[in-house]
Amino acid sequence: MGSREHPHSTIDRVRFVPKNAAVVSVITPAYNVGRWIGEAIDSVRRQSEGRFEYVVVDDGSTDDTADVVRGRAALDARIRLVSTTNAGSGAARNLGIAETTAPFVAFLDGDDRWHPEFLRRQLHTMHTAPGPIGATFCHTRVMLESGRVVGPRWQPAGPCDMDRFLAENNPTHNGSSLVVRRSCFDEVGVFDTSIASAVDLEMWLRIGAWSSTPLFYGIRRYLVDMRLMRTGSISSNRTARYEALDKMLTEYAPMMTRLHPGLAFVQPAVFAYRDGHDEIAERWARQALAAGPTRLARSRWGQSLLGWHGAGPAGRVKMRAARDGARAGIYGGISKVIQSVG
Repeated sequence: MGSREHPHSTIDRVRFVPKNAAVVSVITPAYNVGRWIGEAIDSVRRQSEGRFEYVVVDDGSTDDTADVVRGRAALDARIRLVSTTNAGSGAARNLGIAETTAPFVAFLDGDDRWHPEFLRRQLHTMHTAPGPIGATFCHTRVMLESGRVVGPRWQPAGPCDMDRFLAENNPTHNGSSLVVRRSCFDEVGVFDTSIASAVDLEMWLRIGAWSSTPLFYGIRRYLVDMRLMRTGSISSNRTARYEALDKMLTEYAPMMTRLHPGLAFVQPAVFAYRDGHDEIAERWARQALAAGPTRLARSRWGQSLLGWHGAGPAGRVKMRAARDGARAGIYGGISKVIQSVG
């Protein structure tokens, strides 16, 4: 279970008790995001559902993140700044959970932004979707560091039990896309600060496995913009992520009952092959192949896995070179377009 402990903190004395109690606690873990944190906060302030309390946890930033937050807090009494020593995003989120009380919790990373309807539509789905829903999530658009949107991410809609969650490789895709019942954290604990990567995924898997409201429900609307792999982001550390993911798959894949456990390894194996992590990719591929080549061949990801696995070491080198060249062309074209329009 995740630890409830958090480092010593000091809280700016910008306190506000709303006339109408907040229905959702918005929490932003922020570390050296001074370039973007104002945009993130403004996207919360523009929400059509205004019954929220908003805590930004400055995780020991060395830039002007805290100053930007203070400036916004002076304009909107719903915003509070919590300052703490650097301990990572999991610990920052845990501190935010401890400092808030609303029955629903939403996390917005300091370099992402929400559509104005994000909270309203997510809460509506939480109250109207069938089944024991512990969390809702929306579709995601990706943007460059500049804030220019470059395209959507495919995500499923409807109910996702843990089998589907694993087989479709974390349909939520990012921590900024969800609204979660606070009762889920009360039941299964908070974020595990002992793991170096994939902290979000571990939390969602724990909710899916042990919460009394284990279902995640996706809504078919693009309501969050995620900044794509900014320099220095934790998600850029692929080795740490694969190591953490390996532990999670080992623990949770055997708990799948509706789908074959091997399907949980399909997409992770493809990603590892693409990144040149052949050792762990081969091990995951063997797990995936246990679901049967015929079954894998029915899906795009299964076909991709069979291709990478069957290519052998020399073939995979060529496949990576071709893929990297294509990606460089795509992003190079995007950069030229952005520069041309200023």
